[in-house]
Amino acid sequence: MTEVRRHLPVLGIACGLLAGLEAQAQPDLNNGRFVAVGGYLNGAPGGSAGACFQCHGLDGAGDPTGAFPRLSGQSAWYLYDSMKDYASGARQNAIMTPIAQALSDRQMEDVAAYYAVQEDVPFPPPPDVDPLMLQHGAAISAVGIARQGVQGCVNCHGPAGIGIPPSYPALAGQYASYLQLQLRLWKDGKRGGDPLNVMENIAKLLTDEDIEAVSKYFASVRLPQPGQGTEGTAGGATPDTQAPQLGVVPSAGQ
Repeated sequence: MTEVRRHLPVLGIACGLLAGLEAQAQPDLNNGRFVAVGGYLNGAPGGSAGACFQCHGLDGAGDPTGAFPRLSGQSAWYLYDSMKDYASGARQNAIMTPIAQALSDRQMEDVAAYYAVQEDVPFPPPPDVDPLMLQHGAAISAVGIARQGVQGCVNCHGPAGIGIPPSYPALAGQYASYLQLQLRLWKDGKRGGDPLNVMENIAKLLTDEDIEAVSKYFASVRLPQPGQGTEGTAGGATPDTQAPQLGVVPSAGQ
């Protein structure tokens, strides 16, 4: 249970605070794994079609092609909240929407907690990026683009994109093609599940070159692994600043 508290951070309490309800019981990681392998497809045991592991792997590494995002390193609350968005239709996806709608609220909590505690998940080699493009992406992350009215990613996603649990996801180590796709969907007004339309407004201010640069920068950064300190590292790049502990809960969420 200590691992759950570290990565959640305490999903039940977060749910209670944000929904105005009493704190829920601690998630069941064994049940979360059962959900991940398709144990509750369509609300009942049996079958593996649509199971989480088929796209995201049992360790949450995702698909190196970028078609399916890396889940390892994300907070459980963010993963849970994303599934709620898919289930409600706030965020549309032909694959994720029916899967999320087939799960109960508790099953979503459990599988989110299961993926959140996966550690030591290998990263693929960082993308081959021109140094000037990497520098441009790092600058967007750290300070934004003042002339375009773009704020630095660090303000919400933490130094070098390591995330600020529970609400702000980690971008470090995520696949560049996945990040580029999400930013373009926001820019085109085709992605929902964005509180106050913050990301949509930012994406609309970015050029295609900006989107490619910042996506490849974050794909080059590596989340700190257990026992390796708290600084994210990028291939030859210096993190925006020293990173906070991943388990720290911010004073205010999104």
